[in-house]
Amino acid sequence: MAAPRRGSILVIAALAAFALLPGQGTAVADGPVVETGDAVRGQADLTETGRQAKAPKLPYLCSGKVDYPHSSHTKNHTINVHFDTAGKMVAPNVSTEGSLSRSRWYGWEQLKTSKGAKKNARTLRVVASKGCKAGTKYRYKGQARLYVSGPQGKGSAHVYNQNDSEIQCTKR
Repeated sequence: MAAPRRGSILVIAALAAFALLPGQGTAVADGPVVETGDAVRGQADLTETGRQAKAPKLPYLCSGKVDYPHSSHTKNHTINVHFDTAGKMVAPNVSTEGSLSRSRWYGWEQLKTSKGAKKNARTLRVVASKGCKAGTKYRYKGQARLYVSGPQGKGSAHVYNQNDSEIQCTKR
């Protein structure tokens, strides 16, 4: 049997890479991938949704923050990212859904999705954590959608943060 031509190998490699892209169902952890798209880096105020600009502000709008992904301070060989919502007033409903991803040669690989909710609260912290192999180095990204809602309306923000250089999986 003749060896495959070089062009054939390139096509096979391209198809293999396409099959591993996030959103294609392969090599992506549980849950849908939340794209960075319209996200604000680091911290953002939750803004009203479904209202005109001249409408009065909701009394319970909060600030949403995603910290830098980091090695856990409490659990060995674990990478954490925190999604924090904090308001000056109690909000009837506060909820957050966020994901932790790492940079791979084919794009961002989603590692963990976490969500949480509280009623009649000023603050909410949701943590996405994932075990890692000691000594490995990757760039990580955390991103979240943060929501508040109640009888006067609702607000939301899409926030992310990422390491611009690789971080190493370590003991605490």
